[in-house]
Amino acid sequence: MKTLKTIALTALFILNYLLANCQEKIPINEPNYNRPKLFDDLPQKIILTLSDMEPLFDLSVGSPVMAKLAKSFQFKGMIVSKSGDDRSAVRSLVIRSSTRQEAILTFTKVINTDGSFVYQGRIVSMSSSDAYEIVKENDQYFLQKRNFYEMVRE
Repeated sequence: MKTLKTIALTALFILNYLLANCQEKIPINEPNYNRPKLFDDLPQKIILTLSDMEPLFDLSVGSPVMAKLAKSFQFKGMIVSKSGDDRSAVRSLVIRSSTRQEAILTFTKVINTDGSFVYQGRIVSMSSSDAYEIVKENDQYFLQKRNFYEMVRE
């Protein structure tokens, strides 16, 4: 009788395990590929003007910003977050746009041990289907247009 109970419990456990794996996994949020494009008026690739970006690290949270990212692209908004100081190896700031559907610009400066700099960042809006990402090619930084779902997983 004891053996029969053990076999029945084991069979029940295995059956439960097999049925649990057969259930369909439903994504939390289904991607919406019909979102409007936020940067439709801008080119696929824009040369980034770093000299105008560097002074932004000296501003405080809550400061209004008119960042000239490129000759043809200004990002107007407010600094909502900032980390690091002059002695930090990593300095970062977050700017919320006041003109482009509250898009968020994240801009990070990483100082390597040899004193060289690396910049990273992106401009993303949760309500649009396109975004920009900062990329480096041949020692030149660009804003490269990307698909929202290539960069963000919901």
